[in-house]
Amino acid sequence: MGAGERRAGGAGPGQLAGQRFQPRGQDDLAPSGAAARLRANLAALRTLRDIQRDRRPATGPGQAVLARWSGWGAVPEVFDPRRQEYAPARAELASLLTPEELSAAARNTLNAHYTDAALVRAIWAGVQQLGFTGGRVLEPGCGSGNFIAFAPPGAQVTGVELEPVTAQIAAALYPDARILAESFADTRAADAHFDLAIGNVPFGAIRLNDRRHNRGGHSIHGHFIIKALHLTRPAGLVAVLTSRYTMDARNPAVRREIAALADLAGAVRLPSGAHQRAAGTRVVTDLLILRRREPGRQPDATAWEQTRTIDLDGAQVPVSEYFLDRPDHVLGELGAVHGAYRADDLVVTAAGDTGPALTAALGRIAARAHARGLTWTPATGPRPGMPSPAEPAGTPSRQPDGYLQARADGTFTRVTDGQAEPYPAPRSQAAELRQLLRLRDQVTALLEAEAATPEDTPDLDRMRRELGSGYDAYVRAHGPVNRFSWRRTGHIRPGTGEEKMARIRPPQGGFRTDPFAPVVLALEDFDPVSQHAARAAIFTRRVVAPRNPRLGADTPADALAICLDLCGEVRLHAIARLLGVSEDQARQELGTLVFDEPATGRLVPAAEYLSGNVRVKLDVATRAAVDDARFAVNAAELSNVIPADLTPAEISARLGAAWIDTGVVRQFLREILDDPAIKVEHPGGQIWTVTGARSTVLATSTWGTSRYPAPHLAQAILEQRRIEVRDKISDNAWILNIDETIAAQQKAAELSERFAAWAWEEPARAEELARVYNETFNSIVLRSYDDAQLSLPGLALDFEPRPHQVAAVARIINEPAVGLFHEVGAGKTAEMTMGAMELRRLGLATKPAIVVPNHMLEQFGREFLQLYPQARVLVAQREDLQAERRRLFVARCATGDWDAVILSRSAFERIPMSPRAQQAYLDRELDRMREWIQKSKEAGGLTVKRLEAALLRASERLKAKLDSARDPGITFEATGIDYIFVDLCRTRDYADARLPCRVKPWRDWSRRHVLPVMSA
Repeated sequence: MGAGERRAGGAGPGQLAGQRFQPRGQDDLAPSGAAARLRANLAALRTLRDIQRDRRPATGPGQAVLARWSGWGAVPEVFDPRRQEYAPARAELASLLTPEELSAAARNTLNAHYTDAALVRAIWAGVQQLGFTGGRVLEPGCGSGNFIAFAPPGAQVTGVELEPVTAQIAAALYPDARILAESFADTRAADAHFDLAIGNVPFGAIRLNDRRHNRGGHSIHGHFIIKALHLTRPAGLVAVLTSRYTMDARNPAVRREIAALADLAGAVRLPSGAHQRAAGTRVVTDLLILRRREPGRQPDATAWEQTRTIDLDGAQVPVSEYFLDRPDHVLGELGAVHGAYRADDLVVTAAGDTGPALTAALGRIAARAHARGLTWTPATGPRPGMPSPAEPAGTPSRQPDGYLQARADGTFTRVTDGQAEPYPAPRSQAAELRQLLRLRDQVTALLEAEAATPEDTPDLDRMRRELGSGYDAYVRAHGPVNRFSWRRTGHIRPGTGEEKMARIRPPQGGFRTDPFAPVVLALEDFDPVSQHAARAAIFTRRVVAPRNPRLGADTPADALAICLDLCGEVRLHAIARLLGVSEDQARQELGTLVFDEPATGRLVPAAEYLSGNVRVKLDVATRAAVDDARFAVNAAELSNVIPADLTPAEISARLGAAWIDTGVVRQFLREILDDPAIKVEHPGGQIWTVTGARSTVLATSTWGTSRYPAPHLAQAILEQRRIEVRDKISDNAWILNIDETIAAQQKAAELSERFAAWAWEEPARAEELARVYNETFNSIVLRSYDDAQLSLPGLALDFEPRPHQVAAVARIINEPAVGLFHEVGAGKTAEMTMGAMELRRLGLATKPAIVVPNHMLEQFGREFLQLYPQARVLVAQREDLQAERRRLFVARCATGDWDAVILSRSAFERIPMSPRAQQAYLDRELDRMREWIQKSKEAGGLTVKRLEAALLRASERLKAKLDSARDPGITFEATGIDYIFVDLCRTRDYADARLPCRVKPWRDWSRRHVLPVMSA
């Protein structure tokens, strides 16, 4: 098991392990009936809290109470705030459970259904008939432990249970078992670890994220079976109760994946009421007994992967070929009348007592399995481990990791984890590597000398000549530093039909892995098309110089600009020093160039204060001026910049607009449909519910169609869904009905047009809507940076930024998140480079990172150092992005004091957040949905189960995105990166797609993407 497993119970230090509970039958377990279940659950909770408070094991009487626990799958009504008869129970639950446990219990209503004791006993007897004598046993989704209760001696059971309270109860009842309180999707165990897997797997349309064992994206029941098979050794058994859809689904993908791992020893279809007493559900379930196939063994010939459609009570129902060929394995009569989920669902009417019938069927299966060689056999052979070698220590070094150094004896060293260790450079590349390292040392020495003095000294001239001589010698011997060749790949580009070519760089002895290699690459202005390299400016003239400090200012405006350039904020003492006056006089001279911010008391430049949401700022300033007259000027200046209100004639009212209240929509629909019973619910986002009469003339003719009544049409418009009418042609196939679709779309247009006019017809309503619109969307004043003054220390002397670039850098400094949507060639590379260096200089960012397309990595690093020759930049070369070196690169990023880190988009996306940060992210994203759920409950809308299912699906989608291929052992937080630039950012790559969306093209996209974790 993984080291991070969560145990639900067990005896701690100084505690005595409790005795194992031994139920006599179902009468000792969960009762029947909602009221009895609720009473038993509350009693079990009280008992559990008592033994936890006293830190003692559960005794016989206490265990008898705990064993009556049945979860909440059969009594979900207790979590519905509309059901007032359950209010006392909800209040007691709130006192007995933590908020996290209460939320988990509500989600538990989806699939918390337990197994009748008679069935459990029969299944255990069946696996023993198939040869099981003992060993490691896995129960995924163990609930309170019914299968553990009747396990035979020699069974070492590990139970996995997601719901934390249920897991605690199972641990208290069966202290000799190992109970993991976690999702089975998160359970980590070695493949082939268990001898037997047994239990009742949860079932539903939920798809859990499990990159290792659910790559096919199967529903939860198929996923659990496949994972259990992986975790069960060859010749072991998996015996599980599962939804009939595992065998009856038309899509055979799950069955085929199961068949690739195991043979079906046998299956039994249970009656619809088999779980009624223990679980309060009438769903049809199957018992599957699978034998994990040994490597090299031929699959069993039994046919069970396909379904055949049969007529049942006038309905066409797909049924597994296995059961159609073996009617004696169906414990009842098949029918199709009013199933659990739809009117034509399959039902099985029992012909007698299910327990004895199951026992008899399992006896027949065991006999046939013995004849086919499909029985359980004991494990043989050890389970190997894997040692980890130790690495020798080297010589301590103060250089960053990856730093290469040429030694006098002709060898090389590289710094790893702060130690200079021998570096085995290929002999054929040693001379070139030595030349490159000499160029690196020469150029860094020259840059340091230029930065030390503003005077051009003979030493600087000498160093430039030596650098030029060394560079020329390298080019004569090897060619340009940035050279590369082309290699044919054999792949054709779909759009052009041209063959894709791959760039092949010379190995250069591994020089590009050195953290200062980009400084040498920046010695050339390299044209990749012609392969021509021109000398950079550093060979002929100074590229850096110490900036002269600005010691004074003539005007308050100049002093403010200097202060903002040097400090990034208004500092009154600095402005006073520049003007040569006292702080009080400096504040007076600044006047309305700056404002005192009422909420914080800090001084804010006028450009910042008189922009943003000025209506909110005006309200704050007006209230502050009542108590302090100095804020009156704030209110006066803000009043001058408030945007003029838009009139109703200038505003378009659209159904579903975020600024239009639910009550307005409800009033509109009630009026035009003449239906006072219409209900409209909008918990948040793009989620709406409209219910009302669907068969009136107004609903089916005037404002809707018979196939798309007006309430449904209004809901589709509100959710911005594509309006389509489809006809069912088979169980899983639908076709578009063109005529009905066009008719519905025409009615939708008429409904929208009527609302746009109706919204403004009543003066009071029009006035209120206009007020809401102006306060919501007409309160923002954009800040201008056109007059920004920045000195940009460290910028190469031969580069003069254009005004729009200076404005962009000022925006980066002053705003937490910025989009620079310039056209190609406008200088975005320089803007990001200058922005990163300014953020670093002003202390606004400690380690900014720039994420670039993979093919731009080297070019961006070269241009960065041509703009800031002395910058300490870590560039992820192609070698750094290989699987075995990527973690080393992240470690260098974390341990070095870099001005900027440049890495490719693919490398950035493979750096995971820590588990704690990921969980916090998930919680933040799902909290909004939880608020909508609560709001919906209070409004009397959607059911608890549907909302919790939506929440779980959203959680799994987010987990799936976060669980994409990542590098283990490294985390984003460990890099120290605290600001992200994304070069060539595409909306579809980094748009915020976290909100539940009902617009189909965006909804489909958002299910595959989520914004990577970024800081700004």
